[in-house]
Amino acid sequence: FGDPRRTRIAPDASEEFSDEDLIPDEAVLVSITQRSYVKRVAAKTYRRQGRGGRGVTGHSMRGEDEVMMLFPARSLDTVLFFSDRGKVYSEKAYQIPDADRTARGIPMVNILALSPDELVTAAVAVPDFSAANYCTMATRNGKIKRVELPKFAAVRPSGLIAISLEEADVLGWVRLTSGDDEIIIVTEQGQALRFHEEKVRPMGRPAAGMRGIRLRPGDYVTSMGVVDPDSDLLVVSQKGYGKRTPLKEYPVKGRATGGVVTLSRSTRDLTGPVAAARVVSAEDDLTIISSGGKVLRTKMKQIKQTGRATMGVRVINLKEGETVASVARISAKDLKLVGVES
Repeated sequence: FGDPRRTRIAPDASEEFSDEDLIPDEAVLVSITQRSYVKRVAAKTYRRQGRGGRGVTGHSMRGEDEVMMLFPARSLDTVLFFSDRGKVYSEKAYQIPDADRTARGIPMVNILALSPDELVTAAVAVPDFSAANYCTMATRNGKIKRVELPKFAAVRPSGLIAISLEEADVLGWVRLTSGDDEIIIVTEQGQALRFHEEKVRPMGRPAAGMRGIRLRPGDYVTSMGVVDPDSDLLVVSQKGYGKRTPLKEYPVKGRATGGVVTLSRSTRDLTGPVAAARVVSAEDDLTIISSGGKVLRTKMKQIKQTGRATMGVRVINLKEGETVASVARISAKDLKLVGVES
């Protein structure tokens, strides 16, 4: 051949390559549905929407199996999955099966060693284990726990204990925190407590945590989030009422106190108790699902911003006997990180 060789043969090359070296580091979206299906989709498959756009379908659903968690990641990130039984499982994002944008995904049990009836209740994407200082978690019975994030760097396939739970308690919420964040916890009977995370001392992985909020008899936690001072707190009641209140109306209190009222007893007679609460911005997307399978999808800004002491407005019409079963917030800020306009 007349052309000179364009490559160089180096028989003494000693550098070793792993499978990960061949994986493109691309932006992806990971979604988990109400019925515990999971999938990974390249962010570029979600087209941008102009004003007035009709949106795009993000899942192929059977019987309204709605997306309950949707979060951005890089394909080389580690995704930590936390279950209601207090365990943590780990999987690389690229090992979550890639799916077409409209595909349903696969059952979680196909990639995680979950026990029968064990449910994933939270998931976080970790670029590296110095990306945040702590993993902060909360339980239904009001416990809060903070663990140094590197303690989850080597989770075995069978999972590890993330928090030791008392009988009848469940792990419900997990967030990555900086060490200088504020936490807000909301209960079923309408109490809301905002406090500094530094009031929760870091603990070892098997520890049971400490009291996060003082609960009245019969009360339990419905939500935990990390405060963004410029955002709002969305509170949705079981009878379909909702309100969006600036977080500045929720004062910082001490850990293990009762907090302040966000839905009074007299108000709850009409609205029902709190179904869920979320830290939100006006540009986020909201999905509400009723116990009868009815689904409402809307922009957060469609819910009027009101004061903390108000009852809010009806956001979903329910049939007799129906209640709000679940509330999902899809963050516009997170989607923009991977180039997707919600």
